[in-house]
Amino acid sequence: MRELSHFARDWWRRVRRAGRQLVRAAPLALEEYRIRYELTASLKFKNAARYLPEWIEFHQIVGFEHFYLYNNNSTDDYLRALAPYRDAGIVTLYEWPHTPAAPKADEHCLARHQHEARWIAFLDDDEFLFPTRSEDVRKVLKRYVPYPALTVHWFMFGSSRHLRRPEGLVLENYLLRAESISPIIKSIVNPRRVAAPANAHHWLYQTGAIASDENERPVKTSQSIPATAEVLRINHYWSKSLEDGERRVTRGAVDQWTMENPRSMELWHEFDSGMNQVEDREILRFVPELKRRLASRSQV
Repeated sequence: MRELSHFARDWWRRVRRAGRQLVRAAPLALEEYRIRYELTASLKFKNAARYLPEWIEFHQIVGFEHFYLYNNNSTDDYLRALAPYRDAGIVTLYEWPHTPAAPKADEHCLARHQHEARWIAFLDDDEFLFPTRSEDVRKVLKRYVPYPALTVHWFMFGSSRHLRRPEGLVLENYLLRAESISPIIKSIVNPRRVAAPANAHHWLYQTGAIASDENERPVKTSQSIPATAEVLRINHYWSKSLEDGERRVTRGAVDQWTMENPRSMELWHEFDSGMNQVEDREILRFVPELKRRLASRSQV
């Protein structure tokens, strides 16, 4: 009888332990069930129709599966440029007339899509994110699952001394950049762990968690030193041609940098003067596939 009682107690303990494990595992199982995409990107844009297909196709090549796009008062033919991607279910488009667009657009993206994407990269249409050593950003991110976000550094590209906007791809036309890696970061976040946006580059995370750089060092602000790009990097084509610079100033900013930022040509020349120092052809390894995809898409 005593042995039976001991068996019953042991059985009940096992049942209770299994029940507790099931309760703990259920939210994680539900979270996994709801995730549709491993890697997505959120983009706020204004009058960027010319560049959107190149930007979308490129990021698909390196592993991005879906794009949350926020149109901020464009007057160009952005709907036509995005039509093939919306028809294919690759792009979710929001009309977002608010000025400035951020941080409300970013908060909206998180609120709407935090459960369907494992990672969301918050990028601009002149930023191209890619792996330095491999071909797929998703494979790189597996190492950083314990962190609420992975930060990635800029390489700042200049005008390559183009006065007029050249035909062809941004990636081929602008090969000159600043010599040093920028300490400024952009973030690929786990949207379920974000508490609030701090600014366009940096986020606050739940339970006081801290983002990681590619070397698994903590990143607490919009900058990280030493800046490295041995795993991931962003080519930031800030200047483009002088013609693009003039149009950029005329159109106004999607986001305000600071209260003092005038988006003037004086600022453009000041920035561009330091961003044509060395040639960088690293991203060109993706161009053959990019051209093939763009040609195929145009025939649809």
